[in-house]
Formats: sequence, C-alpha cells, structure tokens
Amino acid sequence: MTISAETEINRLEPSATRSGAVAEAPAARRRWVIAFILFLAVLSAFFDRISVAVLFTNTDFQNAMGTGFNPTLLGLLMTSFVFAYGCSGLLLSFVGDLYGLRRSLAIGTAFWGLFMALMAGAGSFTTMLSLRILLGIAEGPQFAITNSTVKRWFPQREQARANSIWMIGSPLGSAIGFPLMIYLETTFGWRSAFMFLAVLNGLIILPLVLMFLRDQPPGAIAPTAPAPVAQSSYLSQVGLYCRDWRFWMLVIFNSAALIYLWGLNSWLPSYLIKVRGFDPRQTSLYSFLPFFMMFLGEVGAATLSDKIGRRAAICFGGLFSAGVAMYAVSAVSDAQTAAILIAVSAFFWGSALPPLFALSLQIIPARAVASGVGVFNGIGNIVGALSPVAIGALIAHTGSFDAGLMVLVGATILGSAAMIPLIRKF
Repeated sequence: MTISAETEINRLEPSATRSGAVAEAPAARRRWVIAFILFLAVLSAFFDRISVAVLFTNTDFQNAMGTGFNPTLLGLLMTSFVFAYGCSGLLLSFVGDLYGLRRSLAIGTAFWGLFMALMAGAGSFTTMLSLRILLGIAEGPQFAITNSTVKRWFPQREQARANSIWMIGSPLGSAIGFPLMIYLETTFGWRSAFMFLAVLNGLIILPLVLMFLRDQPPGAIAPTAPAPVAQSSYLSQVGLYCRDWRFWMLVIFNSAALIYLWGLNSWLPSYLIKVRGFDPRQTSLYSFLPFFMMFLGEVGAATLSDKIGRRAAICFGGLFSAGVAMYAVSAVSDAQTAAILIAVSAFFWGSALPPLFALSLQIIPARAVASGVGVFNGIGNIVGALSPVAIGALIAHTGSFDAGLMVLVGATILGSAAMIPLIRKF
C-alpha cells in the first residue's frame, strides 16, 4: 500500500475509529459481567438437568411417582429430557436471533423456574415425565443463545476466554449439583429440592439476565437479515458439510461421547449407593469427583491440543481411555477403588471434548459453523438421550448394574474409532 493510499484511508476513517473506541469502553466494563451471568445460567440449567437422577434411589420419590425402583421408568425421566433438549437445540436455535437474545434467555429462564416449581408438586409419573419434556424444550436453545451473545459482545481475541467461562458451567453443574441435590433431598425432602431450583432460576438467574444482559454492546449495529445471495451461499456451505464424510465422523464421535455423559449423569448416584454401598453423604463426595476430574481433563486437553495440534489423536485417546477405565470399574471389588476409577474415566472423557470442537472448526465451512455445530451437537444429544433408558432397561432385565456400565464402555470404544481416519491429517 502506498503512503498516499494509507493517508486517504486515515482521512476517511477517524470518525469510525473514535466511535468504535467510545463503544468499546462501556462494552469492556460490562462484557465480563455478562460472561459470568451466562456461566451462572448454564450452572443453574445443569442443576435442573441432573436433579431427578439423585432421586432414583429415594423411596419417597418412588412412592410419589408410583414407580417403585423401576430402572426403565426412572431412566425414561432422564431420556425424555435429553431427547427433548436435543430436538429443541436442533430446531429452535434461531429463537435468539429472531426474538432477541436477552428476551429469549429471560423467557427461557422463567420457564425453567416454572417447570421446576411444578415438578415440586408433581403427584404422578406421567406429570413428572411431561414436565421433564417441557423443561428439555425450554433449555434447548440456551447453547445457541449463549454462543451468539459471546460472538456479539466479545472481540475475536477474547472469545475463547469468554466461551471457557460459561462452558465450565457444564462439568461444574454436575460436580456441584449432585452433592447439592443429595444434601437438599436428604435434609429437606425431594420436593423442597425442586423448589430450591425454582427459586434459583426465578428469583436469582432471571433478574440477573434482565438487569445485565443486552443483545449487543453500546453503539453496535443491529444484525440484519442476510441478502438472498448470502443465504444461497450459506445453504451451499451447509450442503458441503453434509456431504463431507469427515463431518459424520464428528457426529458419530460426539454421539458416543454424549451416550457416556448422559448415562453417567443419570445412574452414577444410584450405582454408588446400590452397588458400592456408599451412604448418601459419601455419595456426595464421589458424585462430585468425576465431574471435577472431567473439568480438569477439559482444561488440560484444551492446552495440549492447541500446543501440539494433534486434535483427532487426543480425541481418540481420551474417549478410548475413558472406556477402558470404565470397564475396569466393573472388574474391581473395592468400592473406593471403583469410585476413583470412575473419576479417572471421567477425566479422560473430559480430555476428548475441547479438541473435538476445535476439530469441527477445521472441518465445517466457516460460514456454516453455527449450523454445523448445532447439527452434530443436536444429533449427539438425541442419540445420547437413549442412554439413560437403555441402561435402566438392561439393569431391570439382568439385575446387574455392570450390564449398564457396558453401554458406556461399548459407546466409547466404538465412538473413538471414528477418529482413526482423521488422525493422519488432523
């Protein structure tokens, strides 16, 4: 570029630069608060998701639902939520862009609180099942809304850090949620535990969203609908990843990973109590440990993946090792050793996820990343939804929790194989 050209550009752009700087100042003060609000919303949502799993061994809950200890029906309570959640995330991810991010998240949060309050008063299995489905539909768009918020508020150089803040709400939601729910239901009863979550959503998360979240930073230009030519280009990009076999390897891998995640989330407390003989207080600790280790695995793998760049190899090694460690759980007789092996397995599972999402950015066309991630994550959750009820049915049929564990083992071993064709290039 010549000096005269640079001078002309500088002459034309000062007002834009100044206005950008003015807009950046208030945005810089507010955006990290917004990232923290998004983290709290994800954390609270995960409390809702796993809340029913700690009640599978609660006699009062079983009697109120009229199920007794029926593993198939109890697993269906988790499956119904995850299936509705996956379908909603796949089909309703547009709501934030159509109705506004703040409004959509606020309405969603209000419904979370309402459904948790209604669950506290549920008197039958059918009512609880219906409310779990409605909760899944209400929480499904959260992932897309949160991603869009980060994209609008944070410059590209800060988006990784911003995403890392809210993403840790997932493993911490389970790590904190299981001990919290066990404490609440053993101390105050299961209905009070649901009311606590209703109050958390309605009286804490919802006001924070309304007070601090805005659709975009001050001075930002509102998004406009794409021109027809851009829409055509976008659809052509979607067609590209749908025809790319490498994308479907991501789908297979992610589906296997979510079979593991939702199976573990659903049956971990029951396994520790019924098979390994822990009392509820001990169960709180050993329910916390796997998800804390999962969090450590995610942090470590994210750093290692960026450093060495061998994302497919790390994905393969993480998920395969998670399956091997889970298989070892069924082979040991000591309860504490088994609990520690579950935590080791969860650590390896956590190490498989950050490079998976980084790998998706290399395979999915740039203009269709949001759609591509939504598709493989939505399909993964729909497939993963089968895990809780499948494990419950196996437990009911065989009378052995070890048979249920084999669902997790089989999914991780077979799913990890989807990375093998990608290892040489990625």
